[in-house]
Amino acid sequence: MKSTLFLVGPSDIEGQSWTKIDHREAGRVKGAFQWSGLLPILPFVKADATLSAKSTFVFIGIHEKFSMPRNAHLNLFNIVGDADASVKMLNIIQAMENKIQPQRYFNRTSDVFKTSRGRLPETLSDIPGCYVPHVEASDPKSFDELEQACEKFDTWPLILRARGYHGGENMILLSDRSQLDTIKDNPWLYDGIFLMEHVDYRNEGKLYQKTRVLYVGGIPYPRHSIMSDCWSIHSKNRADLMDQDLELCHQEERFLAYLRTTGLREYGAVFSAIQKRIGLDIFGVDFALVDGKVVVFEANACMEFLSQDYGENGRYRYLESYVRDLKHAVKKMLMDA
Repeated sequence: MKSTLFLVGPSDIEGQSWTKIDHREAGRVKGAFQWSGLLPILPFVKADATLSAKSTFVFIGIHEKFSMPRNAHLNLFNIVGDADASVKMLNIIQAMENKIQPQRYFNRTSDVFKTSRGRLPETLSDIPGCYVPHVEASDPKSFDELEQACEKFDTWPLILRARGYHGGENMILLSDRSQLDTIKDNPWLYDGIFLMEHVDYRNEGKLYQKTRVLYVGGIPYPRHSIMSDCWSIHSKNRADLMDQDLELCHQEERFLAYLRTTGLREYGAVFSAIQKRIGLDIFGVDFALVDGKVVVFEANACMEFLSQDYGENGRYRYLESYVRDLKHAVKKMLMDA
């Protein structure tokens, strides 16, 4: 592994990130931080003695005096992965890129920008067997402007989602225009939103099933496939049904095994095209299989994938091998670069 600089920076959105600096001494900074919109591999890299020995973490905004070396024989890894919440930070990193000529550059900012929720339908357009729901960015400043944006979008049911948020935060599904009045006092609606087409992606069992695949070094790896009676699925939604219904766990286990052995090959042309269009070294795709098509909900470089709560009595222990595969893939990619 060549020496690698990991570039890290906070979200642009107020309240999403915080930094506490205790003191600075001899070029070192002591303190704590919690920054969102990052590719979550730093704890893994820091915990691995072989990787950490060759890694330097540059926290932009904290290491103000850090000087980017020129023509050094090292690799560069951009950890900032949210194209919507970290625009300013990505632009700063993009400017820094010109000051160094790395041997290899992981997760280029130009590729990160391709994954903006507003840009993703264009990025993945016209891939046979792939569908990305229609998305439009909007910036209404009043309820009248919000109504006009929804009227222009004219696709119902309609999802309204705040820009730069994850985990289902600040996101609403409206079945028709009559529901607009009930949400008009939500302040986040007037601070930049996405209008998104809602796709009914329920499986044969009439449950919503959202699957995550992670790409590492161009290769897709299955990660999880969560089922719920709720349309907006995130890791916390295992508590909806799967924590109580062991058969749903068995279904997830079988489906992931199918993806690992044959499914990713059956849909290989789609997943290969997604990788080529986006081009990032590590990123995730959340999708559902609907009528034989891969319906992509989001693709970005800030999805959680290296940690997992295996649940009470280890009911999700079958996910361990998928996490292990991803850890091996990340380490191999860094070691071979």
